[in-house]
Amino acid sequence: MRMKLVARDSLIDRMERKGWSNRRLAKYAEVSPGTIDNLILGRTQSVQKGRTAELICEALDVPVDVYFVPEISSGAVHSTKPEKVA
Repeated sequence: MRMKLVARDSLIDRMERKGWSNRRLAKYAEVSPGTIDNLILGRTQSVQKGRTAELICEALDVPVDVYFVPEISSGAVHSTKPEKVA
């Protein structure tokens, strides 16, 4: 499940306080350094796998829901309008 980063500034602050570089966090989270760079720089707001979000948060000793929320795809949204009966 795709996970959206909702607290980028807090993530950056936590990384700095814990001494984690982008490259070190990427290695721990099993992603390319570019993935972490893109999150930190705001080029992207999501990670493809929930496990990636879990590993990022595990490395920084915070619960996943502090930094990430599940991203709901536009195809998953259903209309609340009742269907017409012919």
